[in-house]
Amino acid sequence: MLSYLTFFLILVWGGLIGFYAMDLRRSWREPVLRYPVVIFESDDWGAGPLDQAKALENLREILARFKDREGQTPVATLGVILATADTRRIRDAGGAEYFSTNLAMPFYAPLREVMAAGVQQGVFALHLHGMEHYWPQSLMQAAVTDASVRDWLQSDGIPATESLPSPLQARWTDASVLPSRTLASEALCTAITEETHLFGACFKIRPRVAVATTFVWTEEVEAAWSNEGIDVIITPGARYTRREATGKPGGEDKRIVNGELSNSGQIYLVRDVYFEPMLGHTPERLVSDAREHLRLGRPCLVEMHRFNFIGTMEKCDASLLVLEAALKQLQSAFPEIRFMTSLALANAMQTKIPALVEANLIPRFRIWLRRIEQIRGFAKLTKISGLAVPLWMLSKVLGA
Repeated sequence: MLSYLTFFLILVWGGLIGFYAMDLRRSWREPVLRYPVVIFESDDWGAGPLDQAKALENLREILARFKDREGQTPVATLGVILATADTRRIRDAGGAEYFSTNLAMPFYAPLREVMAAGVQQGVFALHLHGMEHYWPQSLMQAAVTDASVRDWLQSDGIPATESLPSPLQARWTDASVLPSRTLASEALCTAITEETHLFGACFKIRPRVAVATTFVWTEEVEAAWSNEGIDVIITPGARYTRREATGKPGGEDKRIVNGELSNSGQIYLVRDVYFEPMLGHTPERLVSDAREHLRLGRPCLVEMHRFNFIGTMEKCDASLLVLEAALKQLQSAFPEIRFMTSLALANAMQTKIPALVEANLIPRFRIWLRRIEQIRGFAKLTKISGLAVPLWMLSKVLGA
């Protein structure tokens, strides 16, 4: 009887492992970090409200107060937006034609200068976020029927894109209708060439890291990025290709782990921690997230948007105080913490730098046993099938 039961369990467990083989292999291949790595990734900076220069000066000052044991300050990567609507010209044209201003224009000089100074100081790194934080033609089309979009395009001053409807903030899909539609290949490739060249003109360097607005992009976008020298893609752990009828990101066609390569050869990194002081996120929550990522041998890439640091002085000061408290708590909780740029992290993963990336089999296997518990549906089925018992015993033997 026991032999039949054993044979049955082996069949069930073998089938379960076979069904999840791709996810299990992906978890194994994902690099294991030996130390806690925390990178703050802050999107939406660039063409937009002019008070950003002061906001970034304040952010620079906070970050520069801290250093890890290697002498590196915390890094805030800035997802740079290169253009936005020229609302005065659009208004003068009766809303019939789209015009833009871009980051290379003289009145943005103070903002470019503080970005460049932060890079020189080692507290900022610049990522390509896009030309506009939307697809202009989609915005113009939506304005025909949506008064709020029409008002935004013809407002006074330089409006913030955060106030646009969320689906329309996606750049690499046509969200003028929902579910959104794919963009024409030629227009997409031309846009990526234009924005990478403008990025170079603004900062005298070509972008090497890209993060799609609202995390909606396609494999075709990746190929176009690759042609323009983008080596690293920031992801939320999956690739979303459209906005659904509900307006939410959808069309997931790929799950992603750190260090995985795109079909165009770029390195993926996963940003899946959220720290928005203005939304009530606390330092304690960030420390908890960082501890879980360390337990799984993963870097902690922290999403922290521009809106936390612009606006009223009271709001900005409150966000900066929360950020400073978070940095203090991170250094207290993790004396071995490492700060670095996303590009440096991607390079370390690709080259398997032994000072950061674990190479020994036993520690890697121990981390792998922890990671596979996070695979969607796998943990539940291991409990139902009984596979959880030998996996638990193995984890105890290895100290996982």
